[in-house]
Amino acid sequence: MRKLIIAACLVPASASAIYPQCSASPGVRAAVESANKAFVNHFNSANAAAVAAMYAADAQVHPPNSATVSGRQAIQSFWQNLINARTKIVRLETSLVEACGETAFEVGKYELTIPAASGGTTTDHGKYIVIWKKQGRRWRLAHDMWNSNRTGP
Repeated sequence: MRKLIIAACLVPASASAIYPQCSASPGVRAAVESANKAFVNHFNSANAAAVAAMYAADAQVHPPNSATVSGRQAIQSFWQNLINARTKIVRLETSLVEACGETAFEVGKYELTIPAASGGTTTDHGKYIVIWKKQGRRWRLAHDMWNSNRTGP
C-alpha cells in the first residue's frame, strides 16, 4: 500500500516536468509584441525575405480558405504574393500570450487594408492564433493561423 501511495505522488510530479505548466510571462509577451512590430515593419516595407526569416525553418502558415504553406521558402513566396497585391498590415494586437517552456502561444486581432477590385482599398478585421518556438535566444513563428471577422457569402 505504501508503494502505491508513493507512486501516486510521483506521477503528477513527473508529468509536470514533462509537460510544463503554461503561464503568462511578461518577458515572452514583450518579445512577441516586439516581433510583431518587426513583422509589420518588414511586411509594409515589402521585405518578404525578412518576414520569412521570422519563421522556424519547418514552420507552417495556415491561411483562411487555402492550403497550408510549409517551410520558410514557401512562406516567403506566400507573403510576397500578398505584398505584390498591395496588401498592408495596419495593426497586430496581442490579446494573450502564454509560455509553456520553449513554446508559447499568442492570440490576437489584426487589421489589414486590401486593394479593392473597383479601386481604393477595403479594410479587413480578424483574429489570429500563433504558436511560437524559442530557438536559441529568438522566438520564431512555428504555426500561424488567422481568419476574417467578415461573414461568408
